[in-house]
Amino acid sequence: MQLIVILLATVSILTLLSGAIVFFGSSKKDRIRSAWYFIAAIFATVWMASISIFLVAKPEDMDSIVWHVNWTFVSAILLDVAFLGYGAWNKKYGKITTAIFLVLGLLVGGTILLNPGALYSEVVLSNSGNSVTMNIGLLYFCYIAFFGAIVPVIVGVFAHQYFKTKSQSKRGGDIVTMGSFGISSTIVLVVNLILPLFNNWSLIWLGPLALAATIIAVYYTILRFHMLNLSSIWLRIFSYVVIIASIAIIYMIIFSVIFAALFRGSTPSSEVIILNFIMILIFLALMPAMANLISFVKTLISGEETTHKRKK
Repeated sequence: MQLIVILLATVSILTLLSGAIVFFGSSKKDRIRSAWYFIAAIFATVWMASISIFLVAKPEDMDSIVWHVNWTFVSAILLDVAFLGYGAWNKKYGKITTAIFLVLGLLVGGTILLNPGALYSEVVLSNSGNSVTMNIGLLYFCYIAFFGAIVPVIVGVFAHQYFKTKSQSKRGGDIVTMGSFGISSTIVLVVNLILPLFNNWSLIWLGPLALAATIIAVYYTILRFHMLNLSSIWLRIFSYVVIIASIAIIYMIIFSVIFAALFRGSTPSSEVIILNFIMILIFLALMPAMANLISFVKTLISGEETTHKRKK
């Protein structure tokens, strides 16, 4: 379970960084759409953080865990609203649709925060696995209905843009966005909405992970297909940061898997994880200097070899 939490934590960092890149690096023309994208990345991060804390919570954490449980529901609502804003805000009908779903989302989310007992009756924290007992009532059906309405609308927005635009580049970006969002939403439907009804909460981490992958895929479309105009300076700075974060994520996953294999399923402590994360960041930060040093040494060696051959 700790490996899953590590994966969620590291991917959430990458998700948040991609949102920051788009927002701070976008032109004034695309600033509002980029803000929606950044908000989606923020709530995806909140969703992953809340689920991570819920999965590793212990019985003595009961007093504080309810707050995190509430935000596993609310952040998912706001995430989809923000994603709709990113896709539809540049059109008049999109502004109206986004505003409608924002109001509906705030109503449902606000009700959950003010009266969580209407959505679930009990939070169970045990060694066999944490779970939440859902109340199949009006609020739950409103929650399901909200996602049942907004997901097709989001897919429809990108489908409409795909058929309307004449730019092959933009069409490619719409296809990637539409496909990745459709796949991730299907995963969320199964593991975050259907399985919990049968008291199976073991796979809820797949939902935010899938949507985080979608947000990163959209970030790729922004870079590859120029869906938004980004400043080259910000792009270079943050892309370098994202590359470092990506390498660090891959390293931490490999490290955790090898650690579990060597120590028979045990997971590294938090201190070991933090130390390894800091060390890999230091190593990556020193890579440019190391590359220059290696290049300098190679130049010296090649120069000495050339001099030696001339003497012969």
